[in-house]
Amino acid sequence: MELNDLIIFKKVVDEGSITKAAKELGYVQPNVSERIKKLEQELEAPLLHRNHKGISLLPSGEILLEYANRILHLVDEAKREIKVGGETYRIGTSPSILSSYLKNRIKEDFMKYQLIIDHSSQLQALLLQQKVDMIITYTNHSNPELEEVFCTKLSMSLQKAKGKPVPDYADVFFFVSHDPQCPFRMHTVAFMEEHGLSQRKLHQVDSYSLIRELVAQGKGLAFLPSNTVDVDTIDELSTADLPIYFYTNRASQKRVQNDIFERVF
Repeated sequence: MELNDLIIFKKVVDEGSITKAAKELGYVQPNVSERIKKLEQELEAPLLHRNHKGISLLPSGEILLEYANRILHLVDEAKREIKVGGETYRIGTSPSILSSYLKNRIKEDFMKYQLIIDHSSQLQALLLQQKVDMIITYTNHSNPELEEVFCTKLSMSLQKAKGKPVPDYADVFFFVSHDPQCPFRMHTVAFMEEHGLSQRKLHQVDSYSLIRELVAQGKGLAFLPSNTVDVDTIDELSTADLPIYFYTNRASQKRVQNDIFERVF
Protein backbone atom coordinates (compact mmCIF):
# COMPACT_ATOMS: atom_id res chain seq x y z
CA MET A 1 0.00 0.00 0.00
CA GLU A 2 1.48 3.35 -1.05
CA LEU A 3 1.08 6.55 0.93
CA ASN A 4 -0.21 8.34 -2.16
CA ASP A 5 -3.01 5.80 -2.47
CA LEU A 6 -4.20 6.77 1.02
CA ILE A 7 -4.06 10.46 0.04
CA ILE A 8 -6.17 9.73 -3.05
CA PHE A 9 -8.64 7.61 -1.09
CA LYS A 10 -9.08 10.31 1.57
CA LYS A 11 -9.59 13.00 -1.07
CA VAL A 12 -12.27 10.90 -2.79
CA VAL A 13 -14.08 10.50 0.54
CA ASP A 14 -13.72 14.20 1.39
CA GLU A 15 -15.05 15.28 -2.01
CA GLY A 16 -17.72 12.58 -2.20
CA SER A 17 -16.84 12.04 -5.84
CA ILE A 18 -14.04 10.42 -7.81
CA THR A 19 -14.40 13.05 -10.54
CA LYS A 20 -14.11 15.96 -8.07
CA ALA A 21 -11.20 14.32 -6.28
CA ALA A 22 -9.35 13.84 -9.57
CA LYS A 23 -9.83 17.51 -10.40
CA GLU A 24 -8.58 18.62 -6.97
CA LEU A 25 -5.53 16.38 -7.19
CA GLY A 26 -4.74 17.24 -10.79
CA TYR A 27 -5.23 13.67 -12.03
CA VAL A 28 -7.42 12.26 -14.78
CA GLN A 29 -10.48 10.45 -13.46
CA PRO A 30 -9.51 6.94 -14.73
CA ASN A 31 -6.23 7.11 -12.80
CA VAL A 32 -8.03 7.83 -9.54
CA SER A 33 -10.49 5.02 -10.19
CA GLU A 34 -7.58 2.67 -10.87
CA ARG A 35 -5.84 3.57 -7.58
CA ILE A 36 -9.05 2.93 -5.61
CA LYS A 37 -9.48 -0.39 -7.40
CA LYS A 38 -5.90 -1.34 -6.56
CA LEU A 39 -6.54 -0.60 -2.86
CA GLU A 40 -9.66 -2.76 -2.88
CA GLN A 41 -7.74 -5.62 -4.52
CA GLU A 42 -4.88 -5.32 -2.03
CA LEU A 43 -7.24 -5.25 0.97
CA GLU A 44 -9.53 -7.87 -0.58
CA ALA A 45 -12.58 -5.83 0.35
CA PRO A 46 -14.81 -3.25 -1.35
CA LEU A 47 -14.28 0.26 0.05
CA LEU A 48 -16.78 2.47 -1.76
CA HIS A 49 -20.33 2.26 -3.00
CA ARG A 50 -20.62 4.08 -6.31
CA ASN A 51 -23.89 5.55 -7.64
CA HIS A 52 -25.01 8.43 -9.84
CA LYS A 53 -24.77 10.85 -6.90
CA GLY A 54 -21.16 10.00 -6.16
CA ILE A 55 -19.70 7.63 -3.58
CA SER A 56 -20.40 6.49 -0.04
CA LEU A 57 -18.25 4.49 2.36
CA LEU A 58 -18.76 0.80 2.91
CA PRO A 59 -17.77 -0.70 6.33
CA SER A 60 -14.29 -1.60 5.09
CA GLY A 61 -13.92 1.91 3.73
CA GLU A 62 -14.83 3.41 7.11
CA ILE A 63 -12.09 1.35 8.79
CA LEU A 64 -9.52 2.33 6.17
CA LEU A 65 -10.47 6.01 6.45
CA GLU A 66 -9.86 5.96 10.21
CA TYR A 67 -6.40 4.49 9.74
CA ALA A 68 -5.63 6.74 6.76
CA ASN A 69 -6.39 9.82 8.86
CA ARG A 70 -4.08 8.58 11.63
CA ILE A 71 -1.28 7.66 9.23
CA LEU A 72 -1.43 10.95 7.33
CA HIS A 73 -1.52 12.89 10.61
CA LEU A 74 1.61 11.08 11.78
CA VAL A 75 3.34 11.80 8.48
CA ASP A 76 2.54 15.50 8.81
CA GLU A 77 3.79 15.45 12.41
CA ALA A 78 7.04 13.80 11.33
CA LYS A 79 7.55 16.43 8.64
CA ARG A 80 7.10 19.21 11.20
CA GLU A 81 9.51 17.56 13.64
CA ILE A 82 12.11 17.07 10.92
CA LYS A 83 11.73 20.68 9.83
CA VAL A 84 12.09 21.97 13.39
CA GLY A 85 15.03 19.68 14.09
CA GLY A 86 16.87 20.91 11.04
CA GLU A 87 16.34 24.59 11.71
CA THR A 88 18.62 26.89 13.62
CA TYR A 89 17.16 28.10 16.90
CA ARG A 90 17.47 31.89 17.11
CA ILE A 91 18.11 33.46 20.50
CA GLY A 92 18.12 37.18 21.16
CA THR A 93 19.95 38.37 24.25
CA SER A 94 22.25 41.03 25.65
CA PRO A 95 26.08 40.92 25.66
CA SER A 96 26.31 40.41 29.43
CA ILE A 97 23.85 37.47 29.46
CA LEU A 98 25.78 35.91 26.59
CA SER A 99 29.08 36.06 28.46
CA SER A 100 27.78 35.31 31.96
CA TYR A 101 25.06 32.71 31.33
CA LEU A 102 24.50 31.54 27.78
CA LYS A 103 28.00 31.00 26.42
CA ASN A 104 28.81 27.97 28.56
CA ARG A 105 25.43 26.36 27.92
CA ILE A 106 25.59 26.32 24.14
CA LYS A 107 29.27 25.67 23.52
CA GLU A 108 28.67 21.93 22.96
CA ASP A 109 25.82 22.52 20.47
CA PHE A 110 26.62 25.97 19.13
CA MET A 111 25.88 24.89 15.52
CA LYS A 112 22.13 24.64 16.21
CA TYR A 113 21.88 28.16 17.61
CA GLN A 114 21.95 31.57 15.98
CA LEU A 115 22.65 34.37 18.45
CA ILE A 116 21.36 37.90 17.91
CA ILE A 117 23.04 40.24 20.39
CA ASP A 118 21.35 43.57 21.06
CA HIS A 119 20.54 46.07 23.78
CA SER A 120 17.90 44.97 26.30
CA SER A 121 15.53 47.66 24.99
CA GLN A 122 15.42 46.03 21.52
CA LEU A 123 14.86 42.39 22.45
CA GLN A 124 11.06 42.46 22.87
CA ALA A 125 10.61 43.96 19.38
CA LEU A 126 12.80 41.22 17.86
CA LEU A 127 10.59 38.53 19.42
CA LEU A 128 7.29 40.18 18.51
CA GLN A 129 8.47 40.45 14.89
CA GLN A 130 9.54 36.76 15.07
CA LYS A 131 13.08 37.64 14.09
CA VAL A 132 14.16 35.43 16.99
CA ASP A 133 12.56 32.35 18.58
CA MET A 134 13.42 33.23 22.17
CA ILE A 135 14.79 36.16 24.11
CA ILE A 136 16.75 35.97 27.35
CA THR A 137 16.48 39.29 29.07
CA TYR A 138 16.69 41.15 32.35
CA THR A 139 13.30 42.76 31.70
CA ASN A 140 10.11 41.27 33.15
CA HIS A 141 7.67 41.73 30.24
CA SER A 142 3.88 41.71 30.68
CA ASN A 143 2.98 41.65 26.97
CA PRO A 144 0.25 38.96 26.45
CA GLU A 145 1.83 38.01 23.11
CA LEU A 146 4.90 36.74 24.97
CA GLU A 147 5.13 33.59 27.08
CA GLU A 148 7.59 33.33 29.96
CA VAL A 149 9.06 29.82 29.83
CA PHE A 150 11.79 30.08 32.45
CA CYS A 151 13.34 32.40 35.02
CA THR A 152 16.61 32.22 36.91
CA LYS A 153 19.02 34.54 38.68
CA LEU A 154 22.53 35.86 38.12
CA SER A 155 24.73 37.24 40.83
CA MET A 156 26.32 40.62 40.13
CA SER A 157 28.91 42.51 42.13
CA LEU A 158 30.64 45.84 42.37
CA GLN A 159 34.15 45.12 41.16
CA LYS A 160 37.54 46.82 41.58
CA ALA A 161 41.15 46.05 40.68
CA LYS A 162 42.78 43.23 42.68
CA GLY A 163 44.76 44.38 45.70
CA LYS A 164 43.87 48.04 45.32
CA PRO A 165 42.51 49.80 48.42
CA VAL A 166 38.80 50.47 48.50
CA PRO A 167 38.52 53.87 46.81
CA ASP A 168 36.55 56.92 47.78
CA TYR A 169 33.54 56.48 45.51
CA ALA A 170 33.44 60.23 44.83
CA ASP A 171 36.88 60.07 43.23
CA VAL A 172 36.44 57.19 40.74
CA PHE A 173 34.66 56.53 37.47
CA PHE A 174 31.82 54.01 37.26
CA PHE A 175 31.76 52.20 33.92
CA VAL A 176 28.34 51.48 32.37
CA SER A 177 26.71 50.59 29.06
CA HIS A 178 24.92 53.20 26.90
CA ASP A 179 21.78 51.03 27.01
CA PRO A 180 19.31 52.81 29.34
CA GLN A 181 17.63 49.47 30.16
CA CYS A 182 20.87 47.70 31.04
CA PRO A 183 20.33 46.46 34.63
CA PHE A 184 23.99 47.00 35.52
CA ARG A 185 23.66 50.63 34.42
CA MET A 186 20.39 51.06 36.33
CA HIS A 187 21.88 49.47 39.44
CA THR A 188 24.94 51.71 39.14
CA VAL A 189 22.78 54.84 38.84
CA ALA A 190 20.74 53.79 41.90
CA PHE A 191 23.95 53.07 43.82
CA MET A 192 25.37 56.50 42.95
CA GLU A 193 22.15 58.24 43.95
CA GLU A 194 22.13 56.34 47.24
CA HIS A 195 25.68 57.52 47.95
CA GLY A 196 25.12 61.08 46.74
CA LEU A 197 27.59 60.72 43.87
CA SER A 198 27.68 62.91 40.76
CA GLN A 199 26.36 61.37 37.53
CA ARG A 200 29.31 63.00 35.82
CA LYS A 201 31.36 60.09 37.13
CA LEU A 202 29.46 57.71 34.82
CA HIS A 203 31.68 56.62 31.94
CA GLN A 204 29.87 54.84 29.10
CA VAL A 205 31.59 51.88 27.42
CA ASP A 206 29.61 49.53 25.15
CA SER A 207 31.85 46.50 25.67
CA TYR A 208 31.67 44.39 28.80
CA SER A 209 35.07 42.83 28.09
CA LEU A 210 36.60 46.31 27.84
CA ILE A 211 34.87 47.36 31.07
CA ARG A 212 36.40 44.34 32.81
CA GLU A 213 39.84 45.29 31.49
CA LEU A 214 39.48 48.89 32.64
CA VAL A 215 38.40 47.75 36.10
CA ALA A 216 41.33 45.30 36.31
CA GLN A 217 43.69 48.14 35.39
CA GLY A 218 42.36 50.24 38.25
CA LYS A 219 40.71 52.84 36.01
CA GLY A 220 37.40 52.69 37.85
CA LEU A 221 34.61 50.48 39.22
CA ALA A 222 31.72 48.59 37.63
CA PHE A 223 28.80 46.36 38.47
CA LEU A 224 29.26 43.14 36.45
CA PRO A 225 28.22 39.46 36.63
CA SER A 226 30.02 37.69 39.47
CA ASN A 227 30.63 34.50 37.51
CA THR A 228 32.82 36.33 34.99
CA VAL A 229 35.24 37.58 37.65
CA ASP A 230 38.93 36.83 37.13
CA VAL A 231 39.99 36.30 40.74
CA ASP A 232 43.59 37.07 39.83
CA THR A 233 42.76 40.61 38.71
CA ILE A 234 39.42 41.54 40.33
CA ASP A 235 38.07 41.96 43.85
CA GLU A 236 34.34 42.06 44.62
CA LEU A 237 33.05 44.70 47.01
CA SER A 238 29.36 43.73 47.23
CA THR A 239 26.95 41.35 45.52
CA ALA A 240 23.27 41.29 44.55
CA ASP A 241 20.94 38.91 42.69
CA LEU A 242 19.69 39.84 39.23
CA PRO A 243 16.74 37.92 37.65
CA ILE A 244 16.82 36.94 33.99
CA TYR A 245 13.73 35.90 32.03
CA PHE A 246 13.20 33.59 29.05
CA TYR A 247 10.37 34.45 26.63
CA THR A 248 8.96 32.93 23.46
CA ASN A 249 6.31 34.28 21.09
CA ARG A 250 2.92 32.63 21.69
CA ALA A 251 2.25 32.71 17.93
CA SER A 252 5.35 30.64 17.17
CA GLN A 253 5.10 26.91 16.49
CA LYS A 254 8.78 26.32 17.12
CA ARG A 255 9.70 23.89 19.86
CA VAL A 256 11.47 25.41 22.87
CA GLN A 257 15.11 24.37 23.29
CA ASN A 258 15.28 23.60 27.02
CA ASP A 259 18.93 22.51 27.13
CA ILE A 260 19.86 26.15 27.76
CA PHE A 261 17.96 26.18 31.05
CA GLU A 262 19.52 25.40 34.42
CA ARG A 263 16.78 22.82 34.86
CA VAL A 264 14.28 21.15 32.54
CA PHE A 265 10.86 22.69 33.05
